[in-house]
Amino acid sequence: MAEICITLIWMLILKKILLTALILSMANIHFAQQQKRDSMIALLPKAKADTDKVKLLYRIGDEFETNEVERASGYYTQAFSLSKNLNFTKGIIRYYSSQGEILNMKGKYAESIGLLKQGLELAIKKGDKMREGIMYENMGNTFGYMEEIDTAVNCYYQALNIFDLFNDTVKISNVYSDLSSIYTRVGKLEKALEYSDKAIRILQINRDVYLLSAMTNREAILWKMKKYEDAENLNDEIIKLAIALQDNWGITDAMANKCSHNRALGQYASLKKNADELFNTALHFDSDAIKCAAYYWLGEADFCNRNFLAAKKNIELAIGLAEKNGLTQKLKENYLLYSKILLALTGNVAMSEKFTTAADSIEQQTINEQVLKAAQNASEKYQTEKKDVQLELQRVTIKEERLWKYILSGALVAFLTIGFISLKSYRNKQRLLISEGALQEQQIVRLENERHLAATEAVIKGQEEERSRLAKDLHDGLGGILSSTKYSFNNMKQQFILSEENAKAFEKSMSMLDESIAELRRVAHNMMPETLTKLSLDEAIQDYCLQISDSSILRVTYQSFGMKEMKPDDTIKITAYRIVQELLNNMIKYASASKAMVQLIAKENILHITVEDNGMGFDVKQLPYATGIGYKNMLSRINFLKGKMDIQSAEGLGTSVYIEIPV
Repeated sequence: MAEICITLIWMLILKKILLTALILSMANIHFAQQQKRDSMIALLPKAKADTDKVKLLYRIGDEFETNEVERASGYYTQAFSLSKNLNFTKGIIRYYSSQGEILNMKGKYAESIGLLKQGLELAIKKGDKMREGIMYENMGNTFGYMEEIDTAVNCYYQALNIFDLFNDTVKISNVYSDLSSIYTRVGKLEKALEYSDKAIRILQINRDVYLLSAMTNREAILWKMKKYEDAENLNDEIIKLAIALQDNWGITDAMANKCSHNRALGQYASLKKNADELFNTALHFDSDAIKCAAYYWLGEADFCNRNFLAAKKNIELAIGLAEKNGLTQKLKENYLLYSKILLALTGNVAMSEKFTTAADSIEQQTINEQVLKAAQNASEKYQTEKKDVQLELQRVTIKEERLWKYILSGALVAFLTIGFISLKSYRNKQRLLISEGALQEQQIVRLENERHLAATEAVIKGQEEERSRLAKDLHDGLGGILSSTKYSFNNMKQQFILSEENAKAFEKSMSMLDESIAELRRVAHNMMPETLTKLSLDEAIQDYCLQISDSSILRVTYQSFGMKEMKPDDTIKITAYRIVQELLNNMIKYASASKAMVQLIAKENILHITVEDNGMGFDVKQLPYATGIGYKNMLSRINFLKGKMDIQSAEGLGTSVYIEIPV
């Protein structure tokens, strides 16, 4: 027994020694990084205006890139200007790469692609294969951010082929990591793990930040594959490597990862221990973002261990830091946890709901920004393509002007003999220019249509994602609160003796609460019905028609033919469901119909949708002047899918809507 006690004591002492060493090493990280940055800046005034100064400017910019992007951009711009003066090709190409990464951080992906294409063209023109490979890799990263996955993968393989020529193992491993990340995002985890392992095997030799990134990527893949023990072991190795590299973000991210794993697995005692270690480490960093994360996990640990007062105090500190530094995502997650703590601590539903609503507002703002960013990227992409077309037209025009100079020079020398031929050639050229002008107009119209379709797609996706999120939040959030309230009322009823009058009022309130819960579920179901995610299009629409018929509002007859053989993608499935939903809702609201018929026919890769009613009908000629958004939304969805719609109606004769959508 004495030996066991001594062993335990030594283990505790060793653990404290290791933790102390970790904290001391953390304290030196920020100072070392600042000292390195200041020493490089001090060299600038004395540096000669040569290629070495260009490299120094880029190294300084790299130091600021992760936390002060505008300052980093300033150093990159100085390096670019000096590179042009020196005609230093590598420095010019490096600018396109570095500034493109800055634009990626700002979400300006289309503008970034424009810069990277310039860098790629210059590398190809100068025969610099290595820079060509770097440009392809950077373009793959940007296309990945734009969710153009196939294009991103093609760029990565182009880069991989070039880096293989140089046997550059570091760059090859970087591309493997990029491919691993992209396959993780599309859910191909086995493929992602394969490329992650390839990257790690190469990077094990140098054990640098690239290895840290690859290990972090592999840990995330293992966790998604539910290989929890392997993920935890790898996370411990990540912390050790991050400490050796003095990477403070890598250290705290990995420690926060341990807390997240503990919470997911219900290991609340370990969560408390790891949250305390994260907090002690964060105190030695001059970063409010890291401290905010540490306070959050302390609050999460206290909440899970039912220490609600301590949890409330820690989350209030985290909220203060998040509000002070504009950390919107951290503010959202702290608001959500704070609402749970208040509900558990005080039972005050209204106060709890206040913070839930605040978190929802942040989420809504994020979604709106994402939709706006998608639309802006589509617009920027269109403008970039339009600019490329204009540049090409200018090149053609310059060539034509030169050609005309030669022709006119020849005509002056032999005017008497070739005057007729020159005049005829001039007229032919004029007709050619007119034809080219008409062709250019057609191209502009086509590009405008493509831009409009891209914007429509972004809006439709944004609407469906928002519907799904709101439906989930209504069902899981407000639905859970109402159900908890009902449960609390039932418990109160058993504990108190009510008068007959109060008992009736109580039962009436419970009935109203049941109706509220039912109405909430109906609204959530209409926004994103479970049938749409679990069933086929045929089964989902049939289920929706039965729901309307069962409500006795409108008797709907449903027919389908050949739908079992058709497998539409999710976009067509959601769009068709929303169109039928909108048409039936309009019939209920405006048509005063008692019967309706919905028919789906799949034939020769065309989905035929027919919806008819026996209602009052309307004047079809007034449709273009309709002020509501329902008809316009339907038309936009159909045009986006390259479909067509025909509406037949007359007053007193009902309405028939026929739609064709290519699959």
